Amino acid sequence: MSEPPVADSKAALSNSIGNFAELVSAGTPAPGGGSVAAYCGVLAASLGQMVCSLTIGKAKYVEVEPRVTRIRSELERLTERLRELIAEDAASFEAVLDAYRLPKESDEQKAHRSSQIQIALQGAVNVPLETAQRGFDVLGLIRELADIGNVNALSDVAVGAQLAQTAIRGASYNVWVNLDSISDREVVDRTREKMNSMIEQSRTLADQVEAKVKR
Repeated sequence: MSEPPVADSKAALSNSIGNFAELVSAGTPAPGGGSVAAYCGVLAASLGQMVCSLTIGKAKYVEVEPRVTRIRSELERLTERLRELIAEDAASFEAVLDAYRLPKESDEQKAHRSSQIQIALQGAVNVPLETAQRGFDVLGLIRELADIGNVNALSDVAVGAQLAQTAIRGASYNVWVNLDSISDREVVDRTREKMNSMIEQSRTLADQVEAKVKR
């Protein structure tokens, strides 16, 4: 006797998760927190797309359908970029390790190594900084969906907002860690200011979505 369809559905859902969690738990340095932050952004954008799909085609939301359709397209684009950033974060970490492994016997080697370390560290800042920015973009769209999307999916919007905020804050930790080793202080100050602004604004946006759910 075959299993009921609901059991097949549960098994399919469980198996659809993939092996990303296993890769994270494997005990290797990468993928690590930066890649997980980008993945949170992917999940946030995916929830946003789901809410868009649950809104489009409903008579009650016909007036906002054009805007919701555009939001869904933007979220699809952001999803693809965040997927790429999962891998780019792991690669940027490996680049830093490779730079520190360069020989440092002669003065010339030391100078080259120092230069390559700074280049690699800048990459290790730029990738999570973009992850945070893309997560912030997702959060802004989700905040808009909280106002115009299908009200029956408001709790899903709220989960998406929290995941987007996690993507931003999670990425910021990698920004801070690598920023301390950057020698260009002007770049450091500018990046700190941008990151702090995103964190503060993201907190406000996520709180606004949560308040709508609680009401």
